[in-house]
Amino acid sequence: MKKKLRLQTAAFLLLCALAAPARAQLTIAGGTLTVSPSTELTVTGNVGISAAGTLDNQGTVRLTGDLGNAGAIGTGTGLWQLNGTALQTISSSGTGSLGTLEVANPVGATLGTALSAGALNLSGGSLQLAGFDFAVVGAITNASGTRFVVTNGAGQLRRPVGTTAVPFPVGPAGGSYRPVALTRSSGTGNYASGVGAGALSAGTSGAPLTTDVVALRWNVAPPDAVPFTMRVEWLAADELPSFQRSQSALGRWNGSAYIVAEAYSPANTPSPYSRTVAGLTLPGPYIVGDQQSPLPVELTRFEVRRPAGQPRAELTWATASEKNNLGFEVQRQDEGQTAFRRVGFVSGQGTATTPHEYAFTDPNDFQGLSYYRLKQVDQDGTATYTAVRSITGLPAGTPFSLSVYPNPAHAMATLEASGPVPAGLQLRLYSADGRLVWAAAWDKPQATAPLPVAGLATGVYWLRYESPAGTSGTIRLQVEP
Repeated sequence: MKKKLRLQTAAFLLLCALAAPARAQLTIAGGTLTVSPSTELTVTGNVGISAAGTLDNQGTVRLTGDLGNAGAIGTGTGLWQLNGTALQTISSSGTGSLGTLEVANPVGATLGTALSAGALNLSGGSLQLAGFDFAVVGAITNASGTRFVVTNGAGQLRRPVGTTAVPFPVGPAGGSYRPVALTRSSGTGNYASGVGAGALSAGTSGAPLTTDVVALRWNVAPPDAVPFTMRVEWLAADELPSFQRSQSALGRWNGSAYIVAEAYSPANTPSPYSRTVAGLTLPGPYIVGDQQSPLPVELTRFEVRRPAGQPRAELTWATASEKNNLGFEVQRQDEGQTAFRRVGFVSGQGTATTPHEYAFTDPNDFQGLSYYRLKQVDQDGTATYTAVRSITGLPAGTPFSLSVYPNPAHAMATLEASGPVPAGLQLRLYSADGRLVWAAAWDKPQATAPLPVAGLATGVYWLRYESPAGTSGTIRLQVEP
């Protein structure tokens, strides 16, 4: 039979060992109080551990009031049971971790500081994090639709995650049970996760979205770049007007826009509805939206390169889907400058669910670093920016040369310059018998220019280029039908 020790006096000070019962409050001002295995200590009030005190619980401590630790919680792995009838607060500015925390109180408990425990038992009520993190090393039991970890504020539930699914029994403040499950592709790492009420227009801030999404935002903080799988759940009551469950997807806020993390497809049924997405590596928040939701452009690639020795930058990017996309403004900033400037615009596809490739060439003979980014503009004028890419400068003294492609040519050929284009460059195209058939001035600093050959007879032609500074050359061009 377990030994039961009940403290019943109004206040009692413990120095090194339990000397007498106390009714409403237990204060450990110094020394160590050890609750041995098979022993139950019941406090009908608060438990306070002062800076010089230690409570080593190897048995069971039951309390109806608050727990405050400014000293130390020993190495005991015993049970801490909260069984009051009003909201109980647990806080610790000292050291140590609780063994098993049991929330038997139907009103629940709330954190006053960040805290850790070996296990959590939600036998009677919920645990509110109130902006603080709660770390659980072992099992979490008895979570349900009415008993869960309330991730209100910035607080998140922290758990070790391995290669089998680990549940995070969380829900938003004022809401219901909306659990998350995480699985790593390899190894083990400590993850933090939670769920908030409302899908916000700017990730963790901004006005709540009002249509075409699930009114929840799921947070996850991975410890490293190892891919993980996340499963999220919701109910029909969480779905905002016009949300299409049959064509939905998980999207991640990247700091400037929601980016689709998977292909649009029907949600998993029956209720609670869910989506499971593998291959994630980045932190949230994540939301679930449909094809009409503000998951505007899924940019899958953005690259910038300078062909060797060429006075130009070649930008390429790709999208997997687009929503109301007016297009992309290409912006550039050279080393030493303080702001980006517009150098071009490429129209988007409006709304599309299929992949699309884009390309843009910017004349660039700058000898230092150049930085590029895309400004994605929606049809309503709102805009988001991509990450910045850079290219190295054109080497000083790169000589000018000119080439023609394709060669042989048909209806059209392209002139391509290597090195800075000389000022006042003149172009003349001669037939094999010396007759001038075309002439133009290259009066812009672009790296390429069209050479029209449509209508020319089949045969050999000679392209002559000259500048006032003495740059000159001749290129043989074959024109075919």
